[in-house]
Amino acid sequence: MEQLNKDYNYIISFISPRLHMYLSKISDSILKDLQEIRLRADRPVVLVTNSGSCFLTTSGKTSFILSSNCVYSYKNEISDTVNKMCDYSMHSHYEDLLNGYLTLPNGSRVGLCGTAVYEKDKVKGVKDFSCINIRIPRNVIGISEKIMNDIFKYGLDDLLIVGAPSSGKTTMLKDIAYQLSSGRLGKFYKVCVVDERKEIFPEKTNLSLIGPNTDVLSGYPKAQGIMMAVRTLSPDVIICDEIGQKSEIDEMLIGMNSGVRFVLSVHASSYDELKRKSIYKSLFMKSSFKNIVFLSGSNNPCVISKIFNFNDEENICSINSDYIDNVSYICSKAN
Repeated sequence: MEQLNKDYNYIISFISPRLHMYLSKISDSILKDLQEIRLRADRPVVLVTNSGSCFLTTSGKTSFILSSNCVYSYKNEISDTVNKMCDYSMHSHYEDLLNGYLTLPNGSRVGLCGTAVYEKDKVKGVKDFSCINIRIPRNVIGISEKIMNDIFKYGLDDLLIVGAPSSGKTTMLKDIAYQLSSGRLGKFYKVCVVDERKEIFPEKTNLSLIGPNTDVLSGYPKAQGIMMAVRTLSPDVIICDEIGQKSEIDEMLIGMNSGVRFVLSVHASSYDELKRKSIYKSLFMKSSFKNIVFLSGSNNPCVISKIFNFNDEENICSINSDYIDNVSYICSKAN
């Protein structure tokens, strides 16, 4: 809980003073379930928790009823917050803003909505920001224990982690990198994390959470980072978040042919949705990639719902309730 409080206080330090005052009032019981802070111009502040979306009140409590006690954010506060998140230099964050996001130094991803600025039929900039969505990052040591025991029990293997937004994919990748690098399997594997958005192991990450044998390629496009890692770092395993572009998959296939294992994540809410994605056909039809872990969703972050082995398509193993209860306990203790 101490680290979560520290991260939360750091995040809200970027938010305009009036909103900061209200957000600083929330209790630990709210914070431990908090997933996102959503600020919208001239609309109420929404806190997304494990129980769903609710409104922030002036007392620092949450409400599922929209009332006069709800805190509103205003257009100038949205603009001031984005400016501060850019360290008062939007030009230096041009590419990120164009892609609709920022990553704070502690790894928190910030989604942005605004008005597109066109030049010769192409979007060249964004103005008049109207919405900020701030994700709350987490490190939960030990959350990947079932993966260590089931998927990696005979050594390293390729793994795809699948889940809907806010289901805990990045948190799971963090712990897998730490465990593999720290000798959890009886060997200190050489781990390389290609962290394009700087949110797996961001600038302010405590080095003890990374692992002693982990290298981080921070800010590199995934395709370029994978290529560099394979050519120069001789990794045992490469870890990437939100894979999917053809160029990324092509570099991965080259890496696999060189003996490198990959642990990846991808957005999908079901097996049927995953099968419609290009990554599925590329990896599972063209390589020996076979392991998939499905996360249950935003209501139970980091909880595994199914483990799937591509060698036996009929054998999709559901996870029992004792495991889910145990994971929930681990998360609550970590928070």
